Amino acid sequence: MNLSSPIQVMERLQDIESDLASRQNELEAAASAWFTAKRDRELAEAVAYAGASGPATERKIIADAAGAEVGAEEEGAWEGKRAVIRVLEARATIGQSLLKAHGRA
Repeated sequence: MNLSSPIQVMERLQDIESDLASRQNELEAAASAWFTAKRDRELAEAVAYAGASGPATERKIIADAAGAEVGAEEEGAWEGKRAVIRVLEARATIGQSLLKAHGRA
């Protein structure tokens, strides 16, 4: 996309705003699912640690293994959606800089 005029930049910023707005609900759902799964992971680790025997380092390894798979899908979805949002935010920042540059030209 060519962003050589302020109107083109503003249209692109509007597109980014619309894209962010349309993704808001799915981002919130992914965040909720991940933070719920994160608590489940921490619980699985705590239960495994408490039930394990041996030195603390071995118990920690057992606990980590018990929680390793809990919430992996939710974490991946959350991180993926966050990455997309960061890219959109970066594009919006670039667009704002372009608008300022057009204003000074």
